[in-house]
Amino acid sequence: MRLLSATDLAIAVAHKAGTLTIVERPSRFGDTYIAIGDDHGLIEVALSRVEADARVAAIVEAAR
Repeated sequence: MRLLSATDLAIAVAHKAGTLTIVERPSRFGDTYIAIGDDHGLIEVALSRVEADARVAAIVEAAR
């Protein structure tokens, strides 16, 4: 059985539409985080760019 989360779907749809963004932003604790979003706003956050890229790549591959 395969499961699909709302964030997986949102990332896949944004990628297909060409509106997916991955942006590094400052956190309130002095570090940074990676915001995964689209033209509607924030979808999910990651702690590093490597983690964000891997998450998006896994979703795009599963959506094929």
